[in-house]
Parts: sequence; C-alpha cells; structure tokens
Amino acid sequence: MTAILIRDETGTGISRLALRFDWKARRHLRVRDLIAERVRLEWDNGGKTENEETALVPQGAPCIETVEAAIDHALKAFERRAYLVIINDHQIPHLDDGITLSPDMTITFMRLIPLVGG
Repeated sequence: MTAILIRDETGTGISRLALRFDWKARRHLRVRDLIAERVRLEWDNGGKTENEETALVPQGAPCIETVEAAIDHALKAFERRAYLVIINDHQIPHLDDGITLSPDMTITFMRLIPLVGG
C-alpha cells in the first residue's frame, strides 16, 4: 500500500495539502486513474473542499448527477488544460501517461485561471 499526498495550487501560487489517501490496488497507474480516484474521494466527501477553485468536482453543477459524470467532467477539464497534474516538479501532459507511485513523491493539481480579456 502506498500513501499518496496530494497538493492543490492555484494561479496565485498558494499551495496547500488537499488530501491523503492510501492506494491499495497497485503501484503503477495512469494519470486518468489518479484523477478518477481524486474525483471519487471528493464525491464521497459530498463535493466539499476547503477551496472551491481547486475542486475537480464542481459544486452544484446540474449536469453532474453521478460520480461517473463527475469523473468524465474532470478528465475533459484536464484535456482542455483547466488544470495540470505535476509530479515531482514535472508536468504530466497526457491522461494515459504512466505514474509509478513512491512514498516520497509530490503530486500537485494546479488549477489554471483564465485571464480576463485575453
């Protein structure tokens, strides 16, 4: 079992610990699996996070009624670069890129905020 610590960061540069979970299934996974597990944890928590702008599950979105729809929404958001996944200071650009979990790794979800007017 590998304990995963995930940090959230926004365009303001503020980074905070978002969640911790134990990955029991395997040591190797794809970015899409990591995102899906994060969404499941948020969903199980009722979508409540300390900071709405870093949540992968939008609160109160009428089109998201199931965890599967929430996962699909988060995966599409990743593909359109609404947020980045950064592991040990390296951006992981594709959903099917592999990750080997290790106890000392840092995983950051960085929400990108569009600029107004540009």
